[in-house]
Amino acid sequence: MPRHDIIVIGASAGGVEALINLVKNLPAELPAAIFIVVHIPSHSKSVLPIILTRAGSLRACHPQEGAKIENGQIYVAPPDYHLLVKQGCVTLARSARENSHRPAVDPLFRSAARVYGRRVVGVVLSGALDDGTAGLVAVKQRGGVAIVQDPAEAMFTGMPTSAIENVDVDSILPITAIASRLISLTEEPVDGEEADPPSGDMQMEVDMAKFDIAAANKDKRPGKPSGFGCPDCGGALWELREGELIRFRCRTGHAYSADTLLAEQSEALETALWNAFRALEERATLSHRLLKRARDRQQILSAARYEDQAKDAELNAAIIRDLLMKGTIDVRQETQQGQPSNISADGHTSNGKLKDNSLTSNVQATINLVAIATSAGGLKALTELLSALPKNFPAAIAIVQHLDPNYASQLAEILSRRTSLEVKQAVEGDLLLPGTVYIAPPNNHLLVNSDKTISLSKSELVNFSRPSADLLFESVAASFKERAIAVVLTGKGKDGASGLRAIKKMGGRAIAQDRASSEEFGMPQAAIDTDLVDAILPLNEIAAVLVSMASQK
Repeated sequence: MPRHDIIVIGASAGGVEALINLVKNLPAELPAAIFIVVHIPSHSKSVLPIILTRAGSLRACHPQEGAKIENGQIYVAPPDYHLLVKQGCVTLARSARENSHRPAVDPLFRSAARVYGRRVVGVVLSGALDDGTAGLVAVKQRGGVAIVQDPAEAMFTGMPTSAIENVDVDSILPITAIASRLISLTEEPVDGEEADPPSGDMQMEVDMAKFDIAAANKDKRPGKPSGFGCPDCGGALWELREGELIRFRCRTGHAYSADTLLAEQSEALETALWNAFRALEERATLSHRLLKRARDRQQILSAARYEDQAKDAELNAAIIRDLLMKGTIDVRQETQQGQPSNISADGHTSNGKLKDNSLTSNVQATINLVAIATSAGGLKALTELLSALPKNFPAAIAIVQHLDPNYASQLAEILSRRTSLEVKQAVEGDLLLPGTVYIAPPNNHLLVNSDKTISLSKSELVNFSRPSADLLFESVAASFKERAIAVVLTGKGKDGASGLRAIKKMGGRAIAQDRASSEEFGMPQAAIDTDLVDAILPLNEIAAVLVSMASQK
C-alpha cells in the first residue's frame, strides 16, 4: 500500500528558521524523502544543507543530477538550479525562472505531483509574494496533501496567505505541528481513489521546467494569449487559469503569478525611468557644454537652441526624479532570502578590520541609542546580534527591517524569544529605554525625537521603502548627535547610506557588516562606499564592539 513518502517544501524570506525548527523534530528513520526549495541568490553559496544536517537527525545535501531518491534524505535545491522530481531520481535544470526565481517552488511541486500523485505532501512556509501556490494547486489536483504554515507564526506571510486563499489546503499549522503531521502522514496508507492522470498543461509545464526543447517548440501553448509581454525576455505571455488563480507563462518558460508579474512590471518601469533620467541628465550636461562653446564663438542662434535643449532636459529630468524619489512606483519589496554567501571580502572591505583601531577609545560621549538597518537576510543577522547583547545593555536600540507592508509583522515576537533584551514593535510616543529594542512597524517610518520618544509616520517612501533606514538615521543624528551609533547589516539596495552620513556629521559612530558574513551585501557596501564607517566587522564581532562603546562613561 503506498504511503505519503514524497514531501516537497517551499520557503523564501524567513524560511530558514522555519526549516530548522521543522527538521529538528523529524526522526532519522522518517520513511519519506524530503525536497526543499528556498529562494537563494543565483551567485551565492548555499550552506543550507549543512545547517539542516546539524539541526536534526536527517541528512541534507545538494543533490547531483540523477541522484537516487532515498527515504530519510533531504534534497535541497542548489543555487541557480530548479530542483525537479522524476521517477526514482531527481533532476536539476537551469531553465527559465519562475516567479522571478531559480530555484522556484512551483516547478518542484508540479514535477512531484506529476510523477507521484497521491503520495505527495506539499508544504508552504514563510515567504513573500506567492511562489508555491500554483504548485500546491497541482499537488491537490493529483490527490496529494497540502499543508501551510500558520501565517500568524510566519515571519513573512505572503506565501502562506496566498496558498490559503487560492488552494483547498488540508492543514494550517504551526511549525511544530507540521512536523508531527508529516510523521503521521508517512505512517498512514494513502487514502482515496487514484487521482486523474496529470493534465496536458501540467505535463507541458513540467517538461518546460526540464528545458525540454520539444515542449518549448510546440505550437499549442498552455492557456490563451494575454496581450502582455514577458518582463524577462519580451516574448508574449499566455494566461493560465486554475480556478480563481491566474498565472502567466511565455514560450521560453518564464512563469509568473499575477502579483509577481505586477512586481516585475514595476521593476521594469523603475529601470526605464532611471535610464531616462540618466539620458536626460547627460543630454542637459552636453547641451550646457555646447551652449558655452557657442557663446564663446558668438554663435547667438546656436547658443539659444542649446540653452532651450538644456532647460527642457533638466525639466524632464526633474519630473522623473520627483517620480522616483516620491516612491510613486510600487516596486517589489526586497524579500528574497538566500543562504549565507562565503564570498571573501573584496578590496572595498576589510574582513573584520576596524577602519579606526581606536573606535571605542575615541568615544567622547555615552552612547544612548543604537540604530540598526537591515533588509534581506535581516532575521538571521538580528537574531545573532541581539542574542549576544546582555540584558543590562545600557542603550536603547531602534531597528528598521524592510518588511512586507501588506501584512502584520511577527519580527518583534520572534526576536524576543532569541534575546534577553525586551523587544517590542514601536508605538507612537514610546519612551526610549536602555536595554529595550524598538522595531519599526510595517509601512511606517520610525523616527526618534530629542526628548527620547518615538514617532511613527506614513509619509512618502524613501528609497522605495517605508520604513526607511535613512529617515531613522537622520532623526537619530538630529536628536542624539555624538551619543548615537549606526549599524548597517545585510540587505539589498542603498537604504541607510545617506542617513549614515548625517550621523557621522553630527559626531556619531558607524559600523557595517562585512561581505563574508552578509547574505546580501548591497546595504553594507553602500555604507562602506561613503568612506565614513568606523568599523567593517563580521556579524559575530559587532555585539562585543557595541557593548564596549555603550559602556564608555
